[in-house]
Amino acid sequence: MKLTLDIDMNDNKALALINYIRTLEFIRIKEEDREGLTDEQKSAIDKGIEQLKYGNSSSHDNVMNETKERYPNLL
Repeated sequence: MKLTLDIDMNDNKALALINYIRTLEFIRIKEEDREGLTDEQKSAIDKGIEQLKYGNSSSHDNVMNETKERYPNLL
């Protein structure tokens, strides 16, 4: 039998439930966080993860400052 649950992972009780379920050896969890993303978005995420592996990263403050400069109408 297959059961699909849609859980709000921002809810503390939901997180506690998922953490408990993960401890059960007869349960397999298939996470689909990337579901609904475009191929372009998935590719960008994968590229970012690869860059992090090799130490290519920026601080949150630097990213926010650059974003504000590039897209002042959005922030």
